[in-house]
Amino acid sequence: MGNSHPAVDLQLFERATSRFAQKRATLDVDAVGTLASDIVRRLSRTVKPSEKLPETVISAASIGAFCDTLVHDDPYAALQFIDARRAEGITRQDVYLGYIGAAATMLGERWDDDRVSLIEVTVATGHLYALMRSLRDEETGVRLAYDARRSALFATVPGEDHGIGITIAADMFREAGWEIDLQIGIEHDELMAHVARSAPHVIGLSLSTERRLGELMRLVVAMRITVPNAIIGVASGAGLDPDQLKNLVDIDLLFGDAQSALSELDRMVRLRA
Repeated sequence: MGNSHPAVDLQLFERATSRFAQKRATLDVDAVGTLASDIVRRLSRTVKPSEKLPETVISAASIGAFCDTLVHDDPYAALQFIDARRAEGITRQDVYLGYIGAAATMLGERWDDDRVSLIEVTVATGHLYALMRSLRDEETGVRLAYDARRSALFATVPGEDHGIGITIAADMFREAGWEIDLQIGIEHDELMAHVARSAPHVIGLSLSTERRLGELMRLVVAMRITVPNAIIGVASGAGLDPDQLKNLVDIDLLFGDAQSALSELDRMVRLRA
């Protein structure tokens, strides 16, 4: 498709859509359901009572029509729906609060009432996630306010038993002048609560085994929703396929060793600042 969607970064939308489709094809049914539930829950929270748009601006019927569009396999149907609303004068912030957040809430209600299937919900949440990623990326005000401090959260993927490598990397970063918040052996909900409180602008994750790949995918999706402007990198163990990680997980960097990670993160922080 051409670059005909001013509301989104089309390249980022297509990449996020493709990676989410790969997740659905790779994960088992329970993991896919958990991922869809996470997205519904986290995106629903974006609409606070004080920020809900007036009924005259975005009606429940319009949100319902958007939900009907989201369950279709074609992700561009959702873009066309948003384009049409933008042409009517809806702002990007209205799209985020009035459509993405509200549609997540409505999809959750329909799922609870068995009005949509698990497959339909996972398709819809994938489209919502891609829209969220591309809309957030277009917010220039957020980019100008990017935190240029050399600080980062380093954490093991939930369920990981080995924290030696990331501990050594944290020590190397500290010696180079970085402030490192090291979190080892923390489960998903506790780690995400910590992320929400601390709002890190750089995150490094350690994955030592393919058995935790599903947990990594779930964690990164949650982090993208909670801290959308963060740089996220992953250091993987030997034997893991780097191409598979790049295709499945929505990350910015795949680290080789601590020294190259230090150089790459320094470069990216300078660019974003």
